[in-house]
Amino acid sequence: MTIVITVLSRLQAFELPDSARQQTVVFSHGEDRLEGTLLLPSGISSPPVVLLVHGDAAQDRWSADGYLPLVNFLISRGIAVFSWDKPGVGTSRGNWLAQTMDDRADEAALALETLKTLPELHNSRLGFLGFSQAGWVVPRASRQSHADFAVLMGAAVNWRSQGLYFMRQRLLSEGVAADEIAKALADENEMFDAQYSPQTVSLPCLSRCNRQDFERRNALADAREDIRQMTTPVMLIMGEADRNVDPQESTEQWNATLPARTPRCLQQISDATHGLLRRGLFDYQLTTQWPWWKQGAFLMLGQEAYAPGGLETLADWIQLQQCRPE
Repeated sequence: MTIVITVLSRLQAFELPDSARQQTVVFSHGEDRLEGTLLLPSGISSPPVVLLVHGDAAQDRWSADGYLPLVNFLISRGIAVFSWDKPGVGTSRGNWLAQTMDDRADEAALALETLKTLPELHNSRLGFLGFSQAGWVVPRASRQSHADFAVLMGAAVNWRSQGLYFMRQRLLSEGVAADEIAKALADENEMFDAQYSPQTVSLPCLSRCNRQDFERRNALADAREDIRQMTTPVMLIMGEADRNVDPQESTEQWNATLPARTPRCLQQISDATHGLLRRGLFDYQLTTQWPWWKQGAFLMLGQEAYAPGGLETLADWIQLQQCRPE
C-alpha cells in the first residue's frame, strides 16, 4: 500500500494542480491568435507570476505535460504560472516556423502586457521563465514589456556557437575520435559561412515556412546586444552537465555583457542536464532519445527527477531575488 501511495503521489506531479485556480487567457500577435492557461495558487493575493517561454520545436502550453512537475513545484511555492501554445500548436493559430527570434520576443512581450491588464494581477510582479532557445527571446521581451524579472534556464547566446557545441557533444557521446570531431566542426563552420549571410537570412519563405526556413531566418541570432541593454533583474541557471549549451561559455558571456548595474544571479547546478534533470539518469541531448524505461523513470520521479537544489534555487530567486550560495 505504501508503494501504491508513493507512485500515485509522484504521478500527480504530471497533473494540473487541483489547488490552483485556472483561467484561459487569449491574446494576439499580428495575425496569430494565441491561447494559454494562467494558474493561480489558491489563498495568495498578488502572487509573483512567471510566463513560460518555450525552447525549440512545436510545443503546447505544458510541453506535452513535461513542464508539469516544475509547474506544480512553483504553484506549491506560491508562484503563479502562465503558459501558452505556440502558433499553430494546440488551440493557438499561426505557424511557429514562420517566426524569427524577434517575432517570438514581441509575442512574449504582448503576453506579459496582456496579463498586466488582469485585475487580480495588478499588484503582482510579472516576469519570464525561458528555456533554451528562449535565450534569444527573453532579453528583448523583458525590455519591451518592462518585466519585473527574467529567468533563463539552459540559455544559449549565439546560434552558431550553440550548434557547434551541440554537434561536438553528440560526436563525443558517439565515441568519435578527436581528429574526426575537429574536421567535422571545421566542415560545419565552412558550410555555415556558405549558407548564411545577412542577405540569405532576410529572404522571405517561398510558401508556408518550414523547418529549413526557420533555421535559415534565425541562423545569425545572437543575444548579446539585447543582453547589453537589459536592466531587468535576471537569473541565468545552467546545468553543469548541459550537453546542448556550453554552461561555462553562457555564464561568462552573460556576466561580461550585462550592464554593471543590472541585478543578476548566474548559477550552475551540479550534475544537472540541459533541463536541470539528474545527470545520472537523464544524460541525453533530446528527450526523444530516452528509452522507454527512462520515460517511466521520469514519470515515477516527478520533481525528484530534477538535480538536487535546482528547483529550490529557481523558486527562491523568483520570490526573493536573492542568489543562493553555490
